[in-house]
Amino acid sequence: MHIQKCGKRALFLIPSIKVYSKKYSKTRQSVARTIHDFLVHSFGGYTCSSGNIYGYFQMEVAEYDELREFRVAFPEGAAKEKLRMLQEFLAKLSEDIGEECIYLEYGENVMLVYPRKRKEKR
Repeated sequence: MHIQKCGKRALFLIPSIKVYSKKYSKTRQSVARTIHDFLVHSFGGYTCSSGNIYGYFQMEVAEYDELREFRVAFPEGAAKEKLRMLQEFLAKLSEDIGEECIYLEYGENVMLVYPRKRKEKR
């Protein structure tokens, strides 16, 4: 038997409706293709879950989303660099699809990734 360790897992959630419709992207590119290309190129692959994944979020008003979950693995030696790369990608993606932030888990850590040009609340 041979077992290969793949490192720590990271997962992030994207609203399902925005994954498969170009109309939610400011660039009018397929969000699914953008995510796919980035994850395959940067991590060598990924898994995606769909189904009964949903969440409630308390913002100015309570919001509800049905979500798609994407997972990748980070090799131990490159974890810091790969995590930063994923965070930068999610910040750009958040801005492109008009999300206030994107939920990201890395190992035991949970974080919200905001667009780089976060709008100030007035």
